[in-house]
Amino acid sequence: MTAIALEYGANGHWEGDIPAERLLVHHTGPRPLNDVKTDIRACLESPLEFPALRRAIVPGDQVVVALDRNIQSAAEIAAEVCTELVCGGVSPSDILIMHPAALLGPRPTDPRRLLPEFINEHLDIRQKIGWKIHDPTAKDAIGYLASSAAGERIYLAREILNADFVIPISGLGYDAVQGRRHLMSAFYPGYSSTESFAKSLGDGHSELGPDDERPLSQLVRELTWLLGIQFAVQVLPSSGRSAAAAVLAGQPDAVTRHGQTVLDDNWEVISDQRGETVFVSVPNSNEEPASWEHLGAALDAARNLVQSEGRIIVLSDLSAKTSPGIDILRSSRSAKASLKPLRQESPPDLVAASQIARAADWASVYLLSQLDPLVVEELFMTPLGNEREATRLISCCDGCIVFDGAQHVWTRLVEE
Repeated sequence: MTAIALEYGANGHWEGDIPAERLLVHHTGPRPLNDVKTDIRACLESPLEFPALRRAIVPGDQVVVALDRNIQSAAEIAAEVCTELVCGGVSPSDILIMHPAALLGPRPTDPRRLLPEFINEHLDIRQKIGWKIHDPTAKDAIGYLASSAAGERIYLAREILNADFVIPISGLGYDAVQGRRHLMSAFYPGYSSTESFAKSLGDGHSELGPDDERPLSQLVRELTWLLGIQFAVQVLPSSGRSAAAAVLAGQPDAVTRHGQTVLDDNWEVISDQRGETVFVSVPNSNEEPASWEHLGAALDAARNLVQSEGRIIVLSDLSAKTSPGIDILRSSRSAKASLKPLRQESPPDLVAASQIARAADWASVYLLSQLDPLVVEELFMTPLGNEREATRLISCCDGCIVFDGAQHVWTRLVEE
């Protein structure tokens, strides 16, 4: 027997045993850092192919820390980066932390909450360092940056265009539309115009791998040199609920290269056969509740490795309100039938809704969540009332694949 332990939601924990001969794959994600602040500080003092951050800036610089959403240890990283900037001579009032706009999702929490009150001779640091969520609908919120290689005019937040030094802080991860989350992924469309959100919508490219060329990923990569980005930070998610598993900082190309390797080593799941059952968990991270995006990504990863008409079992505490794409799926006569209206209407949650629909059409999906059971059924899934029901399903599985932190996973089937 193989002992399995999975964390899910904000506090959920499942434990059980699966016979070794029935367990095809058991993947556990990387564990959280034991001392996040120490690791971040070391990265900033000895970055990849770049001098220490405090040596790269000069007093009087206007600095924007462009912080992506849903990053583990975001507040700890923001605090250490801002501390380095102030110690390097930047005035706290010349530092602005920005979050990108988003069509859906909760408002980000204030990233300044872990900043010290005092650094060197500067007092009231938390009040002096700015924080802003980009609003592309506000008057004069954006300005023209340049035209892309494909001839598209690119607009970005004026604060970013006017800054002397911009530090992107982003999460390492796989992305249905871009393949991988690039260190500049938050900039387009998140720091751009309302039109850019419409242009970036798509239901993903399930037939492509993370490194296959995609139209949007090429544009996002161009932003690195169009903006003259010199220093970047990327964060590897852990399978835990809060702290990151690793932090990379330094010259953008070096961070990108190293980040791809670290991501694949920790979050790529490869199998040479499909399982009759795929059992996954969706833990909450960075104090954010589970979202439809998390569920969609988890189901997409599971669908790639489950047999047709097999079973996908998901542990989560999802309680989010339904969004436009989810409502289209609920009102359709079948999961497959929803895909056409989803593509035609292109709702903001197109990716998540399409992933859920494709998974429900391919296999039987059993979902533990805090959603109304009727809503789960309308989404062509079977609601689970408690962990015991999941345990009963697992006890009779014949060929099982298990992984935790399923929203971070990229799965690949290598068939002989």
